[in-house]
Amino acid sequence: MKLIALFGLLLLAGCADPAHNLYEGIKQSNDAKRTPMERATQPAPDYDSYRKSLENADAK
Repeated sequence: MKLIALFGLLLLAGCADPAHNLYEGIKQSNDAKRTPMERATQPAPDYDSYRKSLENADAK
């Protein structure tokens, strides 16, 4: 039974996107260092916007 549960957890962990998780972790770390005024005026882009901007830059 424990083996089945462990296999299930490993399968779910394999579905995660490591680049997305890394980006969000760095974003949260940087947001924690910013002042509340900076966070309100210039929020960091989410991961999907970031990927689109990279793809657009590569296309040019």
